[in-house]
Amino acid sequence: MSEQLLLPLSDFLGTKFALNETSHDYAMDDDEAAFMLEVLKEVEWSEPICHFDRYVIRQHGGWTEEGGNVGLFLGDDLIGFYEGLNLWIRPEHRGKGLAIPLILSAARLRGGTVLPEGISSQHYSPSGLLAHSTAHLQALLCAIKHNEAIPEAVLREYNLRNPADLLRMFGVEDLKDLSCCNPVRQGQEAEAQKKAG
Repeated sequence: MSEQLLLPLSDFLGTKFALNETSHDYAMDDDEAAFMLEVLKEVEWSEPICHFDRYVIRQHGGWTEEGGNVGLFLGDDLIGFYEGLNLWIRPEHRGKGLAIPLILSAARLRGGTVLPEGISSQHYSPSGLLAHSTAHLQALLCAIKHNEAIPEAVLREYNLRNPADLLRMFGVEDLKDLSCCNPVRQGQEAEAQKKAG
């Protein structure tokens, strides 16, 4: 996420960080997701917009011209998506940190926030709020890793005067290994698919 897209956490989330307002009722269940997976088989997916490890993320604009809906693929298999307000990953792929690049890709396409155009707020399940707040922190760490300027409002929200304070907390080694979901360049798609094969 580039510096102009790194918004304060509350703008990124579309809500204030409030653990007492989360509910498991806000999570998409696997039955709803199964229906959505069937629908998503019919959309035209883009070339990969980012890759990491053996995974790629693609977008589609099936319902809106603006796009901002993304899918997580392992080879040709759609294993997760961020569709409108719904984030979901197949149960067997959960717990691997895969939601973070999916969230950051959606936010990048949506102007720095996870909210689709025309939506002003969102509710979260406890795990959804944790994944989104972790994604925001990773976006901040990636900006530091790439020596990008950090907006003052973001620094204030994290109670930082200088991004180097965060660097000291996490350490240079941790940042070196941090995956920032690199945009795919020409020729890299074939290499990413080879890895997934």
